[in-house]
Amino acid sequence: MQTPIIETKRMILRPLAVSDADDIFERWTSDERVSKYMRWCTHTSIEDTVEWLKIEEENIASDKTYTWAFTLKESGYIFGSGGLCYSEEEGAFELGYNIMHKMWNQGYTTEAAKAILEFANRELGINKFVACHDVNNPASGAVMKKCGFVYVGDGTQLKFDGVTEFNVKKYRLERENI
Repeated sequence: MQTPIIETKRMILRPLAVSDADDIFERWTSDERVSKYMRWCTHTSIEDTVEWLKIEEENIASDKTYTWAFTLKESGYIFGSGGLCYSEEEGAFELGYNIMHKMWNQGYTTEAAKAILEFANRELGINKFVACHDVNNPASGAVMKKCGFVYVGDGTQLKFDGVTEFNVKKYRLERENI
């Protein structure tokens, strides 16, 4: 199924586009305060962000990856992204998200995550999810708990650079189909 547009109380979640690159690079992919908690490394040039967005555009019709831009409903201001990606290792879809620093602690991530999970459950019939967060980012764990995830243990993750390892807390969510 093609990644749809999802509307929440305060946001429009829409597919990412290469045309978003300048705003995304400026607002969060180049910000070490955001990237230090993520699997991806800080983008050092706009080209890094463009290359990532090209992959996201290619995946818009994928049945294994759904990624959205988080935008404010009132203005269209883009401030984050997130979505689901099927994990063969886990046998479930993994939830992930990131938003620009100035938007932290305002409930946007929880609002977006709940809408993404509801879409996956209602429209795709997905009822098993996993998620993890850097141990130094308990606010991300709070989002997961607000969405119904249950802590299942600690582990490690490799950043996409294949070198940098970091400690994570792992969570699972199993829901009834809506």
